[in-house]
Amino acid sequence: MSRTAEIRLVAGRELRAQLFKKTTLISTGVMLVLVIGTIIAATVLTGGKDEPYRLGVSGSDAAAVEQLRPALEQVVASNGLNVEVVDLSGKDPAAALNADDESPEHVDMDLALSATPTLTVRQSADDAVVAGVTGLMQQQALSSMIAELGGDPSTVAGSLAQAAPTVRVLNPATADQEGFQARYAVFVASSMMLYLVVLLGGQFIAMGVVEEKSSRIIEILLACVRPTSLLAGKVLGTGASLILCFGLVGTAGAVTAQVTGVMPDMDIDLNATLVVTLVWMVVGYAIFSVLFGAAGALVSRQEDVNGATMPLTVLCVLPFMLSVAMFMGDPEQPVWRVLACIPPLSPYLMPARLVSGVSGWAEQAIALVIALASLPLLVRLSATIYTRAVTRMGSRVPLRQVLSRRSA
Repeated sequence: MSRTAEIRLVAGRELRAQLFKKTTLISTGVMLVLVIGTIIAATVLTGGKDEPYRLGVSGSDAAAVEQLRPALEQVVASNGLNVEVVDLSGKDPAAALNADDESPEHVDMDLALSATPTLTVRQSADDAVVAGVTGLMQQQALSSMIAELGGDPSTVAGSLAQAAPTVRVLNPATADQEGFQARYAVFVASSMMLYLVVLLGGQFIAMGVVEEKSSRIIEILLACVRPTSLLAGKVLGTGASLILCFGLVGTAGAVTAQVTGVMPDMDIDLNATLVVTLVWMVVGYAIFSVLFGAAGALVSRQEDVNGATMPLTVLCVLPFMLSVAMFMGDPEQPVWRVLACIPPLSPYLMPARLVSGVSGWAEQAIALVIALASLPLLVRLSATIYTRAVTRMGSRVPLRQVLSRRSA
């Protein structure tokens, strides 16, 4: 049997074993329910897509409303959208305020034009709209007074606008930057999926290797396939199972978010970001999974797995914590650019840099080439450890002994 056929055989076996396990099916179902349910709950609590704040204007004729409409439509509500002006001339403002939210007659606030303008709401007022309308009414009154005194209202308005100071922030806090909340949501979702795929995949592979050793099945398997083919098949099969499960959860979450409109507008290419994250997920899984397989071959009991894989677990957690520190800090610092090109760190740091908007495609490509170039070295090292240690039973095999020339 060729090496390719051996790998395909083992990968198919691992894929079926992992994908159709009861725990896998239950956990995937629970994650689907949690993700979809959380998004729907957020939609209900936040009201889904932001709708324009509807400002009714009453107490005057239609001509006066139309004259005032352009200025009123420049008022921005607290949701970041400009208000929508509704002409209530000849209509009952109270009925419009109490109308159903889906009704075309509904308004959120009524502006009664008179010598002393009045704002009326049903329950609570939007402070941003109140401030904007108040400023506009005061400006209108000031312009009328200036005109009565023989002055030019437009000249005065221009002078007032020029006198307003412009706020310039040299080093804005990360959380205050435009679009940070949307970027942070994408970062958390992609980083958590990457972290879980890498860590769970590595643990599954290590425990599978130990299970085969402890039950002596490994001797039967090695009589049929090469040790390197067995390790490669386990990595591919387990990885395909995890990526399918998490891909299903991620796709369901993305579709639900788009349908419900809970995701805010973002200034990043979400589709390209997801593709890049998926690529780094595969690369990161490949880097760590072969190392976990080699670590699992060093022990023969399930209770020893955690001790053997602890250094690799720390190596998984460290890049994740570094990516959080980088995203919340200053991603443009040179030290982050250097660390992001180191293979064990790049699967975590590079997607975070792309989401934060400080990494270009050239930087992503360079880091990816470095990671792919290091992969054959890691595969060769892991295959050597796995081949020399997988048939040794009993106590934990020292790594130094496995790598010594006498073990070759």
